[in-house]
Amino acid sequence: MKDKHYKNTKQPESRKSSKKKRRKKKRHPILMKFILLLEILFIAAIALYALLINIINTIETTPLDESQLVTVNNDSNMENYTNIALFGVDTRSQDLSSEKSRSDAIIIVTINNETKEVKLTSVYRDTYCSVNGTYTKINHAYAYGGPELAISTLNRNFDLNITQYATVNFKIMANIVDAIGGIELEVEADFIDDLNKYINEVNKLNGGDSAIFTSAGTYTLDGNQAVAYARIRHNQNGDISRANRQRLVLQAIMKKGQQHPITFIRAMKEILPQIQTNLDSTTLRNLVLNALQYDLSQQEGFPYYHTDIRLSDGIYYDVPVTLEKNVVELHKNLFGTENYQMSDELTQINNKIMWQTGIYN
Repeated sequence: MKDKHYKNTKQPESRKSSKKKRRKKKRHPILMKFILLLEILFIAAIALYALLINIINTIETTPLDESQLVTVNNDSNMENYTNIALFGVDTRSQDLSSEKSRSDAIIIVTINNETKEVKLTSVYRDTYCSVNGTYTKINHAYAYGGPELAISTLNRNFDLNITQYATVNFKIMANIVDAIGGIELEVEADFIDDLNKYINEVNKLNGGDSAIFTSAGTYTLDGNQAVAYARIRHNQNGDISRANRQRLVLQAIMKKGQQHPITFIRAMKEILPQIQTNLDSTTLRNLVLNALQYDLSQQEGFPYYHTDIRLSDGIYYDVPVTLEKNVVELHKNLFGTENYQMSDELTQINNKIMWQTGIYN
């Protein structure tokens, strides 16, 4: 009986030991597969990074003439941010530096270097300002003196320190949207007629046969449709609505890039060489690598307070009311600066605008 009892007690332990061995054997293939997956992901990340570097290294930057660039650095909070000026010009030429064109789209991109928070500020093209001492619409600056004067005009009228820029035209913007597979936007009933008119016009300018819309709704717009969407002006609030739609297009491009990073990087191979910019390869690499972390927290039009007025030359302008009030709030919104004190030159510009327009508050 003792022997029988002894055999019964030992038998389960033997089976338990056998099960442990079988479980250990089963774990090894799973672990190996996990390690292999990590290796594949690591190699893919290295390959993607190498592709990105290769793309960026092919870009020919267009440096600014530093002697013609004016910056204003009175706000110490700006040191924590990167400001980049984006210009959309009305030239049809593929060589953006071959002719001087007005900038129908002006967007200041403000990036918080620590939090990666991004703010977009559209400057209305008809804004009345000083262009190197001549008082006119701000979009004339690019035509008068290229990116150097356009950037300097932003800096001198708003007390900014912008030194970096990127310029595109209608064709390049359409190419960007097409390269990422289109962008999703809402088409509203009250501007369908204007949108369709611009789609037909852009089709002729860029080539293509993008479809028109017959009803309101949310659609995936192709390149020509997106450009037409961003150009609509003669409805609602005119240039204010157009500037807002330009920001919506840019926001949709950023969103699509974050959702499909590989497609976005492949698109950059085609698009980046077409853009005129002074961003060097290191800056571009950092911008693209950080793209997934960017959080678009704010998009607004500027000036915040303004009025349309026809001056003695018979032309309508968008006059800031007042420039000082707008700039103080701009620095608060973008950089968190309370009660910003304007530079001496900007104080003179502010006073001159009030004197010329008769609008004081």
